[in-house]
Amino acid sequence: MSEVRGIGATEFPSKRDGWLEAVVWSGAIVSLGAGLAVHATPLSATGRAAVFLACAASGGFGLWVLYSTRYVFDGPLLRISSGPFRFRVPLAEIDFVAPTRSPLSSPACSLDRLEIRWRSGSRPILISPEDRPAFLRELQRRCTHLSFMGERATRYTHDSDSSS
Repeated sequence: MSEVRGIGATEFPSKRDGWLEAVVWSGAIVSLGAGLAVHATPLSATGRAAVFLACAASGGFGLWVLYSTRYVFDGPLLRISSGPFRFRVPLAEIDFVAPTRSPLSSPACSLDRLEIRWRSGSRPILISPEDRPAFLRELQRRCTHLSFMGERATRYTHDSDSSS
């Protein structure tokens, strides 16, 4: 009996909170401004270029993470990407899914999040799919071992599975 159905890839971009976009864009602009301001310092041309590149890269990093965060159902996996960060969640190992507004660091660009716990995961991962109802429908379609109640899911257990 297979616990994971579906073979095609289905992608969901992350929802982005407006306040987070404003913070990231502000940081990118300040970083770029700092990089440009270094040209008025007595540093060597090489030093000015190095500082400018470091400032531009730090601002660009935040934008990269903000606009590249996505969740892809790909065969037996939920692949999560956010900038250079990559996570692979085996769908058959998912034990628990529930809404949360936890601000903990995670590949989610909104506080409107889903917490996912799975067997080989050292800690839960928080995600924020833009179309949460469609994401949950796809999760339900692919994970027949989960029992859904609204936006919450837990591993389905049979009475015969309990120890005697």
